[in-house]
This record gives sequence, structure tokens and C-alpha cells, in this order.
Amino acid sequence: MTELVDAGQVSTADTVAAASTIILVRHGLPAASGVADPGLGDEGVEQARRLGEWLRNEPVAQVVSSHYSRAYETALYAAGPHGLDVVVDKRLREWDSDRTTYATPEAIADTPRGRAFAEGRYDEFIPDYDKVAAAERMRAAVLEAAARKPGELTVIASHGGVINTLLTDILQAPSPFFFNPGYTSMSRIAVLRSGRCVIQSVNETAHLR
Repeated sequence: MTELVDAGQVSTADTVAAASTIILVRHGLPAASGVADPGLGDEGVEQARRLGEWLRNEPVAQVVSSHYSRAYETALYAAGPHGLDVVVDKRLREWDSDRTTYATPEAIADTPRGRAFAEGRYDEFIPDYDKVAAAERMRAAVLEAAARKPGELTVIASHGGVINTLLTDILQAPSPFFFNPGYTSMSRIAVLRSGRCVIQSVNETAHLR
């Protein structure tokens, strides 16, 4: 869970203005392949391309990604305009890393779980997983990325479930899934020098219009 920091113990330089910025990106729409680790489909490629174009004018210092193909391919579009390599961090993986086939929530719309997702009943949609462990590994990956580029902008390509889990942990909210992130949506976190995280935006999709 989020560490509560005594304001009297925080340096006067430990401000949002001096913080590292993390843009958490959900991957683009995957191809409908029925395999465990699909890459991007045509629509997902277009979403990732638009993301990269939008980020072209941003001061991106590094791009980090989950090792899953859909996230890594999305990250390549974010890194390309800046001539950056993509750093792979397996801790950014989705919450259900042991499944043998991947299906988007939209693809299972006719199932009870898919209907729960479509109706915003997310507690009935999320799988049984270790929420504490997922939040801890996501937080560790984010903090390490921020430490590598202090005070700069990092783009992280990950997955909707664990992005929800991390943001919920920062907010100390009861549910580990509180919004449906759009494909290639961006959520911003300021990481202060103390390690405290401040959410600045959730689910930005203006680059897709």
C-alpha cells in the first residue's frame, strides 16, 4: 500500500514540479489470434502510431515495456520518434500471466464475465489474483524507472488490469479495477524524490481523435 510520508520530513525540493513524470500506457488493441501472446492488430497499430505521433513533441527520456508482444510493439511506436530503445521489465506484465490464450474483454462480451465488464461491474470481471503482489511489483518497476531518469519523462507500456491495480493502490481505493482504460490511453503519475506517487491524470485518449 501507499506509504504515508510525514510532511515535516520531506525536503522542500520534494515537489511535484521537481518530480519524475511517468506516463502509463495501456497497449494497443491486439490481433484476434487466440494465442497466449498476440501482437497488435491493424487497429492497434494505428492506435500505437497515433500515440507515437503525439509523443513526438514530448521530452521522453526513456520507454519501458512489459515483455508481452502487444505492450512491446506499442512501446516501439512511443520510442521511435526519439531514437530510443525499449527497456523490457517483466514486472509490468498483466495480472494473469499463466493463461494459454488471450481474449480482449470485448471478445468475451457474450459471457457473464464479459457482460459484467461492459456494464461496469468490474468486481465481477477481474480474475482471482494476488492484488498486493501485483501492486508491489508495478510500484517497484515504476520507482526504478523514475530513479533511472530523475526529474524526466518516462513512458511505460503495460496492461489495463495492472495499471488499475497500481492506481488503486496509490489512491488506497477498495477495488483493484475502477475504470476501463482505452487502448493506448495514457495515465500520468508524478513520482517525488521521496518515492511518493501523485496521480495527475487517468485515461487520456485525445491523441486518438
